[in-house]
Amino acid sequence: MNNLPLVTVIIPVYNYANYIGVTLDSVFAQTYRPIEVIVVDDGSTDNSADIVRGYPEVQYFYQSNQGVSVARNVAIAAAKGEYIAFLDADDLWKPDKLSLQIAYMLENPHIGITGTKAINFLDSNTQLPPWLRDDPSWEEVTVIIPSTIVVQKSVFSQIGVFSPDYRASEDTQWLWQAKDAKIPMFKINEILTLRRFHGSNVSWLMAATLKSRMLRIIKESIARQSRQPE
Repeated sequence: MNNLPLVTVIIPVYNYANYIGVTLDSVFAQTYRPIEVIVVDDGSTDNSADIVRGYPEVQYFYQSNQGVSVARNVAIAAAKGEYIAFLDADDLWKPDKLSLQIAYMLENPHIGITGTKAINFLDSNTQLPPWLRDDPSWEEVTVIIPSTIVVQKSVFSQIGVFSPDYRASEDTQWLWQAKDAKIPMFKINEILTLRRFHGSNVSWLMAATLKSRMLRIIKESIARQSRQPE
């Protein structure tokens, strides 16, 4: 009998009909079970909904366009899993991704958040953006990105969910909250996640404002720490 904990996989989608099918295929190709899969459609106007509804195992929610933070938070509230895994609708997982992460977290129950190594890849007929063309290591992902993250659901009770005030970098802001709350984190040193670059990624479109968002995140972190008892 399988006594492994349920993992809820949360996928927000907005006009990614070109990608959501193969993304879901990578979830159902996971060697880990049991899983539940929740897709929150953030007001798509393409046929993303039709594709998702072609997967009867998926719980589908629709909302008017409110951003990825709200979409993820809706799914977190509905999740039944002891662990929550996030995946963007245009990214892919390797088949043993969840198995390796959950095995590590079960062996180290004090760890609240894990990530994995990831690599970037270009979608067909997509050119590298100007800020990456001179970077020979552009495929390497040096930070924990949302599609790598698995969280003990109890962590959300401790630090809250994603801030709807952020339309981008919401994951970074949340991870800084976790760091300030001293939630133990670990990054598994294997490439288990593939991040697709296609020109309409939110991080790509909003790259010009990244520095200002990071400054805001740092200021919020300093304010939180100043309120903590010594």
